[in-house]
Amino acid sequence: MYKCYRISELGEVVGGGTPSTKNENFWGGSIPWITPKDLAGYTSVYISKGENNITEAGLRSGSKLLPKDTVLITSRAPIGYIALANNPISTNQGFKSIICNQGICKPLYLYYYLKCNTPYLRLFGSGATFPEISGTVMKKIKLNIIEDVRVQDKLAHILKVYDDLIEKNNRKIEILQEMAEELYKEWFIRFRFPGYKDIKKKDSTLGMIPECFKITKMSEIFENYIGGGWGNDDESNQYSVPAYVIRGTDFPSITKGKISTCPYRWHKENNYKSRQLKVNDIIIEISGGTAEQPVGRAILIDDNLIKRFDNKVICASFCKQVSLKQDKVSPIYFYYWMKFLYDTRMIDRFQLQSTGIINFKFEYFVRKGDVLLPPKPLMDKFDNIVATIRKDISLLAEQNENLIQQRDLLLPRLMSGKLEVKGDAHA
Repeated sequence: MYKCYRISELGEVVGGGTPSTKNENFWGGSIPWITPKDLAGYTSVYISKGENNITEAGLRSGSKLLPKDTVLITSRAPIGYIALANNPISTNQGFKSIICNQGICKPLYLYYYLKCNTPYLRLFGSGATFPEISGTVMKKIKLNIIEDVRVQDKLAHILKVYDDLIEKNNRKIEILQEMAEELYKEWFIRFRFPGYKDIKKKDSTLGMIPECFKITKMSEIFENYIGGGWGNDDESNQYSVPAYVIRGTDFPSITKGKISTCPYRWHKENNYKSRQLKVNDIIIEISGGTAEQPVGRAILIDDNLIKRFDNKVICASFCKQVSLKQDKVSPIYFYYWMKFLYDTRMIDRFQLQSTGIINFKFEYFVRKGDVLLPPKPLMDKFDNIVATIRKDISLLAEQNENLIQQRDLLLPRLMSGKLEVKGDAHA
């Protein structure tokens, strides 16, 4: 049932390249060009495009056009990001991709096989600073795969059912997020809230705003704040309280309702008690940013998240935990205000760069940062609408994490043959 092949026997191994960034005629065309960065955190099976496109001239200058269903594999920085080309696509030199001979190996099967065996792939990397798999080495790697392509097809499509459901839920989550963000912009940026036509406007430091709105400092709405903690990997007499830790790197996942990226660690009892997150707390990332991704991102801890964390969670050391004066501002409204500041880069005036790392001048932000406050009844009305949307996002994300867990339990069993799939069954 299984047969050992070198990768070169399964298909053609193809590298990529980067057109000169000094030649503008190479960039901005219609050919998708993928880098390892485009696959960082990417969870879909197929990818259609990355951050950049190149032109035909750019393609001829060094990269190669790969056909649909090419198995895209990063060969450095890091090794082992994998996706399938959803259409003709090109890559940079950080890939050693495989155009399968489909009479021997089906692309979707190889995708799942390699996803299950990325630690094995990484063993073939060499280099002290950034391990890399060369094209020559990639071709020689041996894989013990199912010989019957009908069984490959059936097995891959069993797993694809899970990924299709996950992808469907992800699309729903994106739509719901866009609905909440668009409602915020419509009411509090464009000022087209219910009854807005009867409200006069006034000039302010933020431009023309409705007369019933006011601008105040962060210090006026912050009840208190404290830095986070990190804890320890292992339990001990000193570190005896288990809890999840939310890091800045977890913010994008948590925004989509996903919590599985957050590590579970052990904490000192006093440290945990003073930092245990509560419903309606805001977490603000204050350290470790870059020019491309400055700090100042925020997330809201709502009751959906608290329940999924089993009420055992703190934020990491590079964050601040903020409690708000809820008689003055609603946490949901404030979260979207912070998101607006970040997305428009208005947050940049509170950034401090040192030796390439960007930190957040939090105390200065507390003293000098402005927040636009609509009337409390309007905030409450916004809250009621958005709270329902956020609950739906959390439920979909929880479904996804269950699907991922089931798929990941099934994957090694199918690939190892412990769970048999008959070849005469059709996908």
